[in-house]
Amino acid sequence: MKLASYHGTRAGLMGLGNVLIRLRLRGRYSHSEIVFEPGDGVDHLMPDGTCAPDASGALWCVSSTGLEHVPAWSARRPGKRGGVRFKRIALGEKWTLDATPTCPRQAAQWARDNQGRLYDWQLILGFLAWLIPNKPSRVMCSEACAEMLGLQDAWRFDPCALRAVVAMQKGGV
Repeated sequence: MKLASYHGTRAGLMGLGNVLIRLRLRGRYSHSEIVFEPGDGVDHLMPDGTCAPDASGALWCVSSTGLEHVPAWSARRPGKRGGVRFKRIALGEKWTLDATPTCPRQAAQWARDNQGRLYDWQLILGFLAWLIPNKPSRVMCSEACAEMLGLQDAWRFDPCALRAVVAMQKGGV
């Protein structure tokens, strides 16, 4: 299992969001995902029953996003926009991957249990105006990943801080 930290810029409005987040955080990363790989022992918890890459090499990833649809097969909020979701992603040069010391089974079970949980727009706005509190029942990308990794006070982690903590845990930065 790995943490994938996004340092690319998507096209259109999503790309503007990538740039604004990186500027605000004064860092390289704008999004976080947990990646499940063959050998993690959690095939039975994946939507299609396997951690093996698909035909295009994409692996199962889990995060929370504000604009993507929760998959139709989700137990909670299928087809709705924003929230915790499983998604196959072909991780390439726009991602930094870091091994994590966390039990993949714990993380995959959290993802299954929280699939469809709402995205925390208030926490994103709180990055801009500190008076706006987060909503404990909702999660943003790095917060969801920090919860899967078992980190205390997960809401405190933005994509840059989370990547730094995971890199320090493995002995590098």
